[in-house]
Amino acid sequence: MVSSELVRCRIMIVDDEDANVHLTARILQTAGYVDIKEITDAREVLAAIRDWTPDLVLLDLHMPHMDGISLLLAMRAELSSSEFLPVLVLTADASRETLIRAMNAGANDYLTKPIDIDEVLLRVRNLLALRLSHEALRNSNGALAMRIQQQMQSDKYQSVNRNDRIKAVQAVIESGPSMVFQPIITLDTNHPVGFEALARFDSSRPPDNWFAEATTLGLGAELELSAVNAAFEHFDIFADEEFIAVNVSPTVMLDDRFHNLVRKHGRDRVVIEITEHEPVDHYDDLKSICAEFRRNGLRIAIDDAGAGYASLHHILMLEPDIIKLDISLTRDIDRDPVKRALATSLLQFAREINATVCAEGIETATELVTLHTLGVPWGQGFHIGYPASVDSGIRPIFSINAN
Repeated sequence: MVSSELVRCRIMIVDDEDANVHLTARILQTAGYVDIKEITDAREVLAAIRDWTPDLVLLDLHMPHMDGISLLLAMRAELSSSEFLPVLVLTADASRETLIRAMNAGANDYLTKPIDIDEVLLRVRNLLALRLSHEALRNSNGALAMRIQQQMQSDKYQSVNRNDRIKAVQAVIESGPSMVFQPIITLDTNHPVGFEALARFDSSRPPDNWFAEATTLGLGAELELSAVNAAFEHFDIFADEEFIAVNVSPTVMLDDRFHNLVRKHGRDRVVIEITEHEPVDHYDDLKSICAEFRRNGLRIAIDDAGAGYASLHHILMLEPDIIKLDISLTRDIDRDPVKRALATSLLQFAREINATVCAEGIETATELVTLHTLGVPWGQGFHIGYPASVDSGIRPIFSINAN
């Protein structure tokens, strides 16, 4: 039996003898082919090809009204250069001259009558496989051409608007994004130990989109530094024992401008959350700067632990002070034993390196209870408190929902 891929192919049989057409069709049907068109008048073939679009033609050569060679030439003239319609010639004429004429006219294979059933089925299968491969390649090339055209249009649009986009990002950098702060609490007491600073923009575009846009325009570090500076301006509204956590890429970690910002503020109250959105090419440099920051009282946190390879690799290479469990691990942890097992493993690892675990994205009371029962010391999320803005230097009010 033929494969499920080939069984859907359309096969056209062209022969002026009814008996030959019916016999060939019967052979193909017995093998599993179901979509077969029988034609005994060669004059009908071109119209049938246009309307029915076969995947293979089995063609006799000696026919009245229009012989097979003439039909082959007419078919090739009508088909575009990108189309491939294989033709298997089945004829009683075994002369070498006829074979050469048929192949030159466009036939792809040739069998003489009386036909051998196994040989016919083998040639049919091979030619149909070639047809499907050609169609797949043509479709792939068409899709690629469309993507290239779309990319060219996109590049043209971006080029035309690049200056406007740069101006928009530079305006945000100069004014600084507005900041909101989300509490991080101890799950034992529900008291805040610190606040994560999150950038917000006066636009319908989400913050991640702004940072990605800035990076594309070569202004990613500048926008990050602007957000860090905006966050540090609010140190005075928080208690002395509370830290501010800022999200920083490895590139900005190594930037002297970031080091200067840190030196201006209470360094023992700064937590640097290293993001995983870009690869790290030189861990030695990053490890060195992390060690220097620690000597000056800063703490290092790895964000999104459990979400992917990058964050786990950061943990292994940098031995952070704080490990933040990603929301994908926190969500439904009360109902998922696999997530609880992974969280337990990370807790044990954190104890070995003297790090503190903080669960992000806590959104239900049962998630919070489960995490507390597992021994997770810190947490944050909408169930605990939404990010809140600072108004006129007054400490934002948080509704702690952890009870």
